[in-house]
Amino acid sequence: MTDPREQTTAVTDLALAGAALLAIRRLRGPAGWRRRIWQAAFALLAASGVLGAIVHGLRLSPSTRERLWQPLNVLLALIIALFATAAVSDRWGERTGQRVLPALALAAPGFAWLSRRLQRGFLAFIIYELVAMVSALAIYADLARRRQLPGADRMTLGILVTIAAAGIQTSSLEVVIGEIPFDHNGLFHLVQLAALPLLVEGVRKSL
Repeated sequence: MTDPREQTTAVTDLALAGAALLAIRRLRGPAGWRRRIWQAAFALLAASGVLGAIVHGLRLSPSTRERLWQPLNVLLALIIALFATAAVSDRWGERTGQRVLPALALAAPGFAWLSRRLQRGFLAFIIYELVAMVSALAIYADLARRRQLPGADRMTLGILVTIAAAGIQTSSLEVVIGEIPFDHNGLFHLVQLAALPLLVEGVRKSL
């Protein structure tokens, strides 16, 4: 039988996928570069949630699980690349964002591949995420302080919660909520679910 903690992680993965689909719906509107970037990021988040639910929720052979982790890591790396592109676009303009996107998108699969080859690959991936998130935090905090971008304050809060989620991801924290066990992966998803509304509403306000 699959570990109950893996089952709850799978459920929270699906919840994250559902929230990402709702985010795409919330961001519907006139076509534009920034809107497309954010919707693409949330689409990849939804896909990674479904794939994560499969990896955590089903009884798979080690080889199958390993094969599924590779595209999952690529999806996660691409989400971070799109997030960074959006932050660059908001700070330095869409043209700059369009210039950096190809490099970030091409680097993401390479980093995902490298992270799977390292002894503590996922820790390396979390560091990659934290570097991107801290950079985005600095950008949106500055934009909020200068009042140059509507919604930047909410996005700053959303990024702070995301960074907290990443910290939980690297821990060995486990809790039981109402007799339901959560390991660090499930808790990471729960905290990330709290960050999404802040990010989405901030983005909506900025578009």
